[in-house]
Amino acid sequence: MSGKGKSLELVPTKERIARVAVRLFSKKGFKGTTIKDIAGEVGITEGAIYRHFSSKEDIIRYLTRRITEELVDLIRREVLKERTFTGMVERLVEVLMDFAFKNPDSFRYLTVYHILREEIPQEDLPGRKILEIFRRAYEKGETDLLPEVALSLVIGSIDRLFILRELGVSVAEEDTLLREMKKAILRAFRGP
Repeated sequence: MSGKGKSLELVPTKERIARVAVRLFSKKGFKGTTIKDIAGEVGITEGAIYRHFSSKEDIIRYLTRRITEELVDLIRREVLKERTFTGMVERLVEVLMDFAFKNPDSFRYLTVYHILREEIPQEDLPGRKILEIFRRAYEKGETDLLPEVALSLVIGSIDRLFILRELGVSVAEEDTLLREMKKAILRAFRGP
């Protein structure tokens, strides 16, 4: 540590590997990212990675499980507590947009991997939890949008807005984007 007042963040090697891997996977894809790439960015040897993960696929499974659990937990804690369908939709948009803007690598990773496809139990997927919300609302007559269409509308809209923001096409403030996104999605759920 230098005498310039900088503090060294002590992050376990496995966590450093995970942080670098999620960033590389989210930008270069799974096939485009090698163990050598990850090791080089972390500043360790390829062999050191294998002390923490058995393979690149093991890193992918670890990241997928960790990111999905975090997002599913947010949905359970923040969205499912709402008493009305409209409240759930509003809170879902808030949670997903907040997650995307605060965790861009993780959000990008999920869209690369796909929000519904994983090697963990299907009921634990973020997309499945969201789909359940829309199925219940559809069955109760709270929306006339098919659950799959509702899921596509919310996830697709937020994903596209996230991409536009990352490309610099959208320069609006996050709170403005959130307000407009909620308004547009709620209008779609209300119908003509």
